[in-house]
Amino acid sequence: MDKQLRFSRANICNIYAISLTPEKKRLLMQRIYNETHQNRALSEEQVRATCNQLNQCYEVRFESIARAMEIVLKLLTSRVAMDEVLGSYRKLLSYVSNALEKNNCAKLANYMNRISSIMLEENGSISAKSFPVSVMKCILVLMYRFPITNLPERQTMLQAVRSTLEWCRLESNLYKQCGIGTLIRCIIASTKQLPDEVTVATELTVLAHNILDVFYNPQTTPIHPVEILLRLVYEQIFARLVTEWTTVRSFELLLYVLYSLLKRNIFTHLKLDIVRLLADAIGGGMRRLVRLLCVAKHLRNGVLLHKVKTILTIVLSHSLFRYEPIKRTVHFRAFLKLIEKMLNDIDLVELANGKFLCLNIPRAKLNIESVCFVFVIRHLDLLDGATTSRRLELDYIYNLIASVNIIYYKRWKIPSFLVKHFIEGLSRYSNTEAYVSNVTQPEKKFQAILACGPTCVQTHKRAEKVFGRLPVTVHRIQWMLHLPPDSFGEQLIFHQQLAILQERMILSSDDAWATKLLAMFDAETLVSVLRTKRASATAHLNASVLLSKCSLTGPLLGRVLRKIASICHQRPSVSSALWVDWVRAVYGTVQTLDSVSRRNLWLGLSKIEPSTCSCEQRMLLVDIRASLLVAMLPGMKEPRDSSCRSLSSRVNDSFSCSSTVRGSPSIEFASYTPFIFINPSLAACSWATFCCSSCTFAVSFFRRCVGGRSLKSSFRPSVERLF
Repeated sequence: MDKQLRFSRANICNIYAISLTPEKKRLLMQRIYNETHQNRALSEEQVRATCNQLNQCYEVRFESIARAMEIVLKLLTSRVAMDEVLGSYRKLLSYVSNALEKNNCAKLANYMNRISSIMLEENGSISAKSFPVSVMKCILVLMYRFPITNLPERQTMLQAVRSTLEWCRLESNLYKQCGIGTLIRCIIASTKQLPDEVTVATELTVLAHNILDVFYNPQTTPIHPVEILLRLVYEQIFARLVTEWTTVRSFELLLYVLYSLLKRNIFTHLKLDIVRLLADAIGGGMRRLVRLLCVAKHLRNGVLLHKVKTILTIVLSHSLFRYEPIKRTVHFRAFLKLIEKMLNDIDLVELANGKFLCLNIPRAKLNIESVCFVFVIRHLDLLDGATTSRRLELDYIYNLIASVNIIYYKRWKIPSFLVKHFIEGLSRYSNTEAYVSNVTQPEKKFQAILACGPTCVQTHKRAEKVFGRLPVTVHRIQWMLHLPPDSFGEQLIFHQQLAILQERMILSSDDAWATKLLAMFDAETLVSVLRTKRASATAHLNASVLLSKCSLTGPLLGRVLRKIASICHQRPSVSSALWVDWVRAVYGTVQTLDSVSRRNLWLGLSKIEPSTCSCEQRMLLVDIRASLLVAMLPGMKEPRDSSCRSLSSRVNDSFSCSSTVRGSPSIEFASYTPFIFINPSLAACSWATFCCSSCTFAVSFFRRCVGGRSLKSSFRPSVERLF
């Protein structure tokens, strides 16, 4: 009977925890602690019973929570009834927030870190969704709101943060679901309470490494949501270290931060973007970054000099390799050795004392490697758009002048990978007054630089490899077209022209861009772009748009018309993508065609089935048919001037009236037509409305041409012949 009574009381205590007084809770927890810490294995039933009893003992007191944490740690090591233990731990964490104080945050963070580490060692046997990651994140956020400046305590808290972040490695969705970004922002904000800048930078460096270890080891996606916070962390690090860069401690930490970042297996663009944050902290640009790293008093230390050269080798290699035509790792390693050799052959101390100017380098220590290094650090700023002010532009021009003169008179040969960069600089500034007045015999000096390049510059083979992945520019093409014919081959120039046509679509409203392109393209080149299979769909479209703005004549016109006839003859197998660019190309020449060519073009276009075309293609087809129809009217005179008229004037001359179709809105055809062939998506009217309007305009135009005479008596035979 006594046993039954004791059993009933135990059950009552388990169900009604409120009946336990604080003293009884402490005694019960002490008994549970003693039982769990005995050197004997616990069965699954015993662990469940222990967890049920432990759940009744929780209090909002640090001592009670700490004792419960010890019990949970011991139960987790038994590896049995893990779900029940995690349930008790989850309930225990709900008491932590009200018991937090400044002096117990580190101890509680240590417990959470140990528990999280034990569960992470289970290698996925415990689901990340069942572990209270979100609750741990909230507790850590509350901890970092306390003004804690003790470094060992903050280090313990960072370890808890690291173990919390590790769960995101197992379940990628936890970053957004649990709001991990809020925790990282709180850590960044809490560093303002630290005593000095180096300490702040040190803690933020640990945080940055934790982020990289968890989310970028390895980097699987180009963009991760944490990347914004990672950039913010590095921005704060650099802002702290730049203010004290003259001290050895800060300089060594800066080198450590850079090297640990550059050696990681992450995307190159992310590395260079973070390095650019350091450059922006000191004014922006590769030259300022190099001047920051090459401090004369630091470079006298052999160890620091070696670290600086290693960092510069990696940064310059990644920056320059972006523009090489090849991307394979084996080629990058060979490229890295070239940059390493260049840096080993220069005296950084002398360059730093000479402010990285060619003319300030002592003649005894002047070599081709120094000239190339000084050019590279300025040219990378030019490619990144950092040479914006007039002062920096003049600095680049005068250093380019000095480099060209020195290389020519010393009869040095620059590395082949730098030839395209020298050509890029010359294409921009060789026509400036400063360059013309300070460089004699510019053709010979340019040929001396060009001779150092790969053989494909001279043999015109594989022309696309000459400029690598340098972005094509209008001024480079214009400069190449004005050079003597033997400087660059036609194949190389055509490749550059093709590349600029493939950049973006030419819009109807972008007249300035179209005019600039027409100035460096002749009709023969544009037709060649239409014919080549290497060109993309965007290049074909842009070439046809540019051709539509000019008038074709002679054999070139005959070639285009024969191509259209050949394509139309292939119906029903012909694809609409084949004829649309060629038909658009001849749009500007319709008014200058003779009667036979107009009739042949009309017959060829009549073979195209409109039902197989898209709405935009049908609009183009109807538009050019309408132009042909008006041009073939009896009594219409052939234009005396065969030169190209503007699209707007041609359309206004042909269709200058509007008409209201019954059941359709009023449409101004003259204002609508220019958008059909350039940017068809701007057309807003329906196909039926457009056809009705076109027919009405044609009939009204016929009547106007004959002075109001009856269409039935005068134009019926002619119209029947046309259709």
